[in-house]
Amino acid sequence: MDNEPTRRRRRPGRGPRSVRVLRRARRRARFRESLVELGPKSRQITLSDGRALGFDDFGDPDGTPVLFFHGFGSSRVVRHPDDEIATELGARVIAVDRPGIGISTRQPNRRVTDFPRDIAELLDILGIDRCSVVAWSGGGPYALACAWQMPERFSVVGLLSAPAPLSGAPGSSGYTWRRHRAMSRTADHAPWVIALAMWKWSRQQRSDPQKQLDEAISGMVEADREILGDPALRAVMIANASEMYRQGNGGVYDEALCLARPFGFPIDGVTVPVRIWHGALDQV
Repeated sequence: MDNEPTRRRRRPGRGPRSVRVLRRARRRARFRESLVELGPKSRQITLSDGRALGFDDFGDPDGTPVLFFHGFGSSRVVRHPDDEIATELGARVIAVDRPGIGISTRQPNRRVTDFPRDIAELLDILGIDRCSVVAWSGGGPYALACAWQMPERFSVVGLLSAPAPLSGAPGSSGYTWRRHRAMSRTADHAPWVIALAMWKWSRQQRSDPQKQLDEAISGMVEADREILGDPALRAVMIANASEMYRQGNGGVYDEALCLARPFGFPIDGVTVPVRIWHGALDQV
């Protein structure tokens, strides 16, 4: 017994979770000075690679944190015009601009799976260890990528009319899937076609946003036309036309390539609970 080696007892608080918490605390201290207020709700942080990541922070500052990821062709400003709803629900909503959109610096050649690193830094700076994420339309793949890479930081994912991979799924067929596969092949073999389309679209959006909005609404189902008839919501959509192109059309082009190509992770590998809302008349 006397010759038996003495086992070193693990000191309390030195487990893997404690290490992660300590690392996050250090990152918060290192990055917190990069937080810049651009207005009553708009903020920017400087990421570790020097890029700026912009977001709006509204609702109850002490409420349940919820990230909001905007859709393709939109920005952090596209949301319900009454931010007080978030306050009433006890939610702190953080609506994030993706790279090249709004007030976030562009990141050429990015992929869907690059965005979680930006979000990890943002959560560290804001002192948020765990939250929910809600994503609309083209923001859905980014929300799933975050949940796949960082399941310990997300309690639930909410998807609002989010797309499936445009590259298609085994056994899928029909006109919509054929069109989506064609877009995916174009992104890989002729990205200049997408660049030209985004340039043309951006010119139309910026030259007469009200006309473009009216044309878009005319092709929608009755339920959507009724909602977008609200003057306050129309004002939000028109403001978005200039906000999403604040830095030019490069960010929207990057978005199109990201969504047309494979997402870069197995969707069925997401272990965080996912709730999906999708309109029965949605043709996307």
